[in-house]
Amino acid sequence: MQIPGFRDEPFEWYRNMRNHSPVVKDGKTVLVFKYDDCKEILGNFRVFSSQFRDFMDREVAAQLNLMAAPSILILDPPKHTKMRNLVNRAFTPKRIQSYDGEIRKIAETLLEQEKNTQFDLVTSLSYPLPVLVISRILGVPEDQMPKFKEWSDKLAMDLGRMGVDLALQKEMSEYFGKLIDERRRNLGDDLISLLIESEVDGERLTRQEITGFSILLLAAGNETTTNLIGNSILTLSEYSGSYQMLKEKPSLIQSAVEESLRYRSPVQSTRRVAKENYNIGGTEISKGDFVSVFLGSANRDEDIFTDPENFIPDRKENRHIAFGEGVHFCLGAPLARLEAKIVLEAVTEKYSDLRAVKPSPDDRLDSDIMYGYRKLLVKREN
Repeated sequence: MQIPGFRDEPFEWYRNMRNHSPVVKDGKTVLVFKYDDCKEILGNFRVFSSQFRDFMDREVAAQLNLMAAPSILILDPPKHTKMRNLVNRAFTPKRIQSYDGEIRKIAETLLEQEKNTQFDLVTSLSYPLPVLVISRILGVPEDQMPKFKEWSDKLAMDLGRMGVDLALQKEMSEYFGKLIDERRRNLGDDLISLLIESEVDGERLTRQEITGFSILLLAAGNETTTNLIGNSILTLSEYSGSYQMLKEKPSLIQSAVEESLRYRSPVQSTRRVAKENYNIGGTEISKGDFVSVFLGSANRDEDIFTDPENFIPDRKENRHIAFGEGVHFCLGAPLARLEAKIVLEAVTEKYSDLRAVKPSPDDRLDSDIMYGYRKLLVKREN
């Protein structure tokens, strides 16, 4: 099925689909656009599976399994539940909050280094910040940041086309495998050390499982947060008075982050595979169908959100599903929220105004899953 090029804004297309074709089936592909339907699919792991390796070419799946165990992103319960329980220890509210000072220091340092009144927000801030944060959380040397970014970009591209770059997977698996072996010999206070020590009901994570989780964190923890920061600044620029509102009332910044997640979701869609026949919105989904759940459309559903096509920084009720739903609700959501909140606090404290120059469609990521910009020029006023 032909999905519209996402170099054009997808939101008008979403609106038309919600109003006229909320569930579309073409062959083995199903597209879903309404909020309630999206939530139903994401919440029903018994019917809609995340275990895509079960549907891959056997030879490709076998090679992947040799490199790293499947990450929690592509596992169903009970395997998913076991692994999530083991890694949850690394994402407790207390531990996430403990990163506050470090993230703030990174944000302020990056802003201080930028001397130009007009600069590329992606290059200067929204890309390096999450990569530095993830690198430090994992205990990876800072000089590996360029390699991490290269991997993150390639992973996001693979996700967008549901592809698998075996050479990339092998390179990352070997790197993290060596890092895990080093940590086993000399435990530290980093996330990998914590994962090595994690134990639930007498079970620990294997080397392959820690490798798979590290790769997932690299992909999800970088690209999504980079997009969230850039999308937030762009949207604040488009809505006159929003930046000043946050500057005058910093208590609204967390609300503005949530509204940015709804209005321009960093992840626009996610996918599942039907394990059995199922009816959604009057459309029969067949066993083996691949189902695309459009989060970006669900988050603008007129039946759920008041005035959904407008950005309202102080929106009172915001039940967006930008981080998914159900057992696969994004484990890193608290960290992404914290990073975006700290960045908006830092820029509104430092600059009297920060406004994005209208970006070119060519600056958009070429993906129908990720929504963000590879380049976003901004102008600042001290």
